Amino acid sequence: MATLPETGKTPAFNIPLVDLSAFLQGKVESEAIQDLVKQIRLACSTSGFFQIVGHGVSLAMQDSALRASKALFSLPQEEKLKLKEGPGVGYETFGAQILEAGRKPDLKEGYFINREIAGLQPPYQPFCRPNIWPEASLLPETEFKLPLLAYHTAMQELAVCLMDLLASSLKIRDNNMMANFCREPIASLRLLHYPPHPDVEDDALMGAGAHTDFGGITILLTDGNSGLQVLDQATKEWINVPARSDAFVVNMGDLLETWTSGYYKSNIHRVINKSGKERYSVPFFFDGNPDFVVEPLDGSATERYTVQEHLLKRYEQSF
Repeated sequence: MATLPETGKTPAFNIPLVDLSAFLQGKVESEAIQDLVKQIRLACSTSGFFQIVGHGVSLAMQDSALRASKALFSLPQEEKLKLKEGPGVGYETFGAQILEAGRKPDLKEGYFINREIAGLQPPYQPFCRPNIWPEASLLPETEFKLPLLAYHTAMQELAVCLMDLLASSLKIRDNNMMANFCREPIASLRLLHYPPHPDVEDDALMGAGAHTDFGGITILLTDGNSGLQVLDQATKEWINVPARSDAFVVNMGDLLETWTSGYYKSNIHRVINKSGKERYSVPFFFDGNPDFVVEPLDGSATERYTVQEHLLKRYEQSF
């Protein structure tokens, strides 16, 4: 159990840019770390979003992930369809998801890369099903599979660091709780391609309809093209998230909102690609150990469920 910080007066909507370098350098007692924790607490309790720099992931590694994404989606459609095997694994065609009820199918295509687990056990299914890789003759492993697996590993390490920061921001006293959540997690990359939005007025068409993310936290890499919007719940206005090539966007998922009794927000967001260009993004979803039991930190639980049970329910609603 944790004593969640006092809420007090509701602060203004906030999507800050925060620098993780002091934290990653181990300066845990520094004033910079205390300021970082405060910024993250404010962001998570208002918009549920923040951006990070000084994260330790090189631009070269980010570029390699984006190049791999572009190469995949440039393949002929018949080759991409060979990589299709249902929700949560391999290729996902345009219109496979309808994230917002009442809208047209999402104007995007995708490709899932799950954490590779030897001897996959039932708690990880269907979230970590074996990956489907394109033939090396089409996309050599050195240009596709290997850089994406390396990027997946880097994202998982970064996610664990962020969860440590979230624990500090929530004043969690149980040192084992976050370690248990992060142990052998469900974690997946998703390559996404959004074509330019049609130059017509159609309110029912979105790149990704308004939704919240299912799990723990999401770490988003973009190609510098804008399109991500977050809903300011107080004003009901859609706020554009600046597209920065040097920063990741981080947001809370439904699991974190439940875990914190609504103190941290899993906020509604959407994508409308009006940049006039092809837009590529690579979100990393970190959802925790499938057997971890989620119950509100303030002790107000009326029901208990595992990460796996929560994700299964949300997947059934979306696909």
